[in-house]
Amino acid sequence: MTIIQPHKETNIKRFLIFLFATLLCGGLVYIYEYNKFVDTRYETQSIKKSILVYQTANAELKNKLYKELDPAYLRDLATQQGLIIEKHPQYITKN
Repeated sequence: MTIIQPHKETNIKRFLIFLFATLLCGGLVYIYEYNKFVDTRYETQSIKKSILVYQTANAELKNKLYKELDPAYLRDLATQQGLIIEKHPQYITKN
């Protein structure tokens, strides 16, 4: 006597199809997330490089500012422009 079990084959087929579909979707999600991770890492490295460039430019600007605000430099600049230091300045006062 032969026992026919038609649902047994379809259950195995469904399981295998579901298994491969799950593996395929998982693999695609893994590839997508890995690419996002690599892009983020590359962007982080480029941002670090640009931060170093901006820090260098900022240091150069600060050096230039401090050089121009140096009292000796300002004194020389004032004498070049024909300015003199007033020994007894007269201020306007309100009575």
